This record gives sequence, structure tokens and C-alpha cells, in this order.
Amino acid sequence: MEFVFGDIYSRPALDVKQRQLLDTLSIQARADSVDLTVLEAVTPLLRQVQGVFDADLGVGGTWDAPQLRGGLEITGAAATIPALNVRYEDIGGRLVLRGDTIRLDGLSVRSDKGRAEVTGYLRLDRLTKPVLDLNIAATEFKALDLKGYLTVTASGQLKIGGPVFGATLTGRGTVTQGVLHFADLVNKRVVNLDEPWVQDLIDTSLIRTQRLGPEFESVFLDSLRIQGLQLTMGSDVWLRSTEANIQLQGGVTVNKVRGNYLMSGTLQAPRGTYRLVVGPVSREFVVNQGTVRYFGTPDLDAELDIEARHIVHPVPSPTARTSDDKTIIAHIRGTLLVPRLTLQSEGEQLSQSEIISYLMFGRPSVELAGGQGALMRSTAASLVAGEVERTVVSDLGVPLDYFEFRPGTDSLARTQLAAGWQIGDKTFLVLNAGFCQRQQVNFGNTLGASLQYRISPEWRTEASFEPMRSCTTTPIQQQGANAQRQVGVDLFWERRYE
Repeated sequence: MEFVFGDIYSRPALDVKQRQLLDTLSIQARADSVDLTVLEAVTPLLRQVQGVFDADLGVGGTWDAPQLRGGLEITGAAATIPALNVRYEDIGGRLVLRGDTIRLDGLSVRSDKGRAEVTGYLRLDRLTKPVLDLNIAATEFKALDLKGYLTVTASGQLKIGGPVFGATLTGRGTVTQGVLHFADLVNKRVVNLDEPWVQDLIDTSLIRTQRLGPEFESVFLDSLRIQGLQLTMGSDVWLRSTEANIQLQGGVTVNKVRGNYLMSGTLQAPRGTYRLVVGPVSREFVVNQGTVRYFGTPDLDAELDIEARHIVHPVPSPTARTSDDKTIIAHIRGTLLVPRLTLQSEGEQLSQSEIISYLMFGRPSVELAGGQGALMRSTAASLVAGEVERTVVSDLGVPLDYFEFRPGTDSLARTQLAAGWQIGDKTFLVLNAGFCQRQQVNFGNTLGASLQYRISPEWRTEASFEPMRSCTTTPIQQQGANAQRQVGVDLFWERRYE
């Protein structure tokens, strides 16, 4: 690679209102098969860069009126953008420099199975003030793949115009393939203390609130404005969690104001499935209608209103040889970040425990044997517990890092409550309590505590001090004023295999 600099003249002056040199520029650059991997040292946005470029270009004129000549050609280039989790390949094209303009003479990029073609030009109002006028034609182009949050493959026509720093993106497109993930509805815990601390206690769902991630920063993207970008959902766009797979249709409008990405519009949910796990069995609900509504808020959250149905064919009882089918309706409401699930029976008022009894055993709870009845009550309690946990932490905003609620299912089962806080990089404090039904609460005999410390991703230790809890039918006055307490120190080793 060779650079040749000509003479640049200037006249001495005491006044420095204009710091650029007044006389002519003369710069010539030549490059022959230069490896593009040098870009990895220039920007953290790119990884695994491949390809070469050739150049023979020059700059003349003045700072205020530059004159460009020559060209630059890119061949067989490729690069990975870690923040978007996509790789662009087969990047090639030619840039032609004439006068004050750099024209893109067919720049193409392949992503997964799709392609994007970029045409247009970059014009220099001054040498330091470039102005963009680019057109992007995308076909099945994979734009981003944020695991557990959002994947988008799209086709469309986009336009970027204006100053390089402060450009505006407009246009319209169709999301041909996409997945939008939302939180689980049942048994979602805020923090699982048994998980390895390889992630340093960072919940991966935080990428949702950080949009494209903190590492995806550049002056161009930070200053880029998105104005009225119209996105229509194709036939392969889905709203998913580990329990649900729901198709989305319709369109949204995307805007970006400073650092905030905003979406508005309503998407329809015409079909899909929702799998409700109740105890040892699961029941599949069929989605028949619903909406996902964006209000243009910076957190990119959306309101959910989805209805799914499951038909139960009741098991005939000895006294009734036949029984009418029951349609159980699952309503998924709330938001993408904090969804809520409610169950009801169409055409009649049934309690949640009765609905669960029909879902699990195909019969009302009064007809269940002792073991089945206990299982049904336990399952109903776990569903109630999950809703209480979400309400305390998400709805009420109680500042806890860990919260667990386990209601008792009968008079001899203890209701348990635990709350925890992270008090150091590797240390958790958890307070817990247990209460028996039909017994007076004595907090001095119910409270306990444990301190957990993570030594390494595989090893952790825990020290606990708590009462020995059990529920009996003995009145509390006969149990003694002070319950027995136990002290324990444990060392745990865990290993996970993929």
C-alpha cells in the first residue's frame, strides 16, 4: 500500500477563525490486495473480517471544494457483527470517486440466504462534511439474531439520507421470517440461585431493555434517526416462549429518536398454540384470536391480549354415563415483559382448582381419589405461587433479587416464603419464613436466614440458621415458647453438561 502526498501551502495569518489550509490539496493513495483484517484493530464492532481491497484514488482541490478521482474495489469480504449475532459474507463492490462525489457502483452483501444491494452516493459539501444518499434493496436479508429476544429476516426498500452523523433512515419492508420472544407465564423465577454464576448474575433478558446491547455503539448508529419505517409481518413471524408459539400478522411503525427505539401499531395473533404444564401432564391450547399492541414506549414493551382454547372430554362418572365437553379458555394478558395467565370455563363459573382438576383428570375435584385430589391441590398452589411471585417483583416493584412463595395445600403443609438480596459480587443473603395454617404466627419461631457465597462457577458454600419447622395439630401453647433451631454449613459442587 502506498501513499503519496503533494505539497500543501498556507499563508501565515494571525486570525485562526478558519483552521483548514487555504491552498490546494494533493493526495494520492494506491493499494494492491490489502487485507481487510486491519478493520478489527480499528473498530470493536467487527470480528472475523476477511477479504481484500484495491485502491487507486486521489484528492485535490481545497478543503472547502475537494476534487476526488479514482476508485476503490472490495472483493470477497466478510465480517461478523457480534452485537447483532449475524455474519455478512460475499461483500463486494466498487466505489468511484469523481469531483465531490463517491458513488457506490453496486455494493452487495449476503446474510444467511438473502442479499442486500446498496446503491447511491456520498457527496462532500466540504471535505469534513459528507452527505449520504443511499438506497438499500434487501431480499430475505437476515438483519439480526439476538438469542432469546428477537430474530429478523426481511425484504424491502430502505433509504438513508442526510449528513453522515445525523442521517435519517426511511422506507418500508416485510419481515419474511422472525421470532419475538416473551417471558414465560408459569413458574418464572426472578433469579435462580442454583444456576452457575458464569453470567456474573446478569439476567440475559436484560438485552431486551438494552435493545441492541451496550457493546453496539458507534457515532453513526447513535446519531442515526429512523423516521416512519413501515414493517409488515409475513407468514413466518412468531411470538414465542418455552410455552407458546403464536403467529403474528399486521404491521408496525419504527422510529428512533436519539438513543430510543420506538415501535407503534397492533399485530394480530390469528393462530398458534400454548402449552400449559399442570403437574406431570401438559395440555395444549389452540390460539384463536389475539393482539400484540405497541404504544411507542422506549422499553419496546407491548400489551398482550391473546385467547386460546382447550376442549376437555370429561371422564364419565358412575352416576352419569355421559358428560358434556368443557371448553377451557386461557387468557394471556399483561405485557411482553410481564405476561399474565388466567383460566376460565366457557359458559359456566368454575374455580381455578376445578378447572385444573378437569384439565388434569377430566373430572371435578369431588370425584377424585385422595392421591389425585392432593396432586390437584398441589398443582393449583404452584400456579398461584407463580402469579404471586410475578406480582411482588414485577408489578409492585419490590427491590428483591430473589423471591419465592410456596403456599401449603392442607392444614399440615407449611406455607413458605423466601426473599433474597445480592450483597456482593459473589454473595447472596436469603431470609425465609414458614407458617402453618390454623396456628398463631410467632415470628421468632419461624424466621431463618442463609448466606450463600460462590467460590467458583462449580463450587459454592452456604451457611444457614433457621428453626426446625413442622406443622402439627398441637396448639401452639403446648409447643413451647421457643422452637428448636438448626445451624448448617454446606459445600456444593455442580457440573452441567450440554
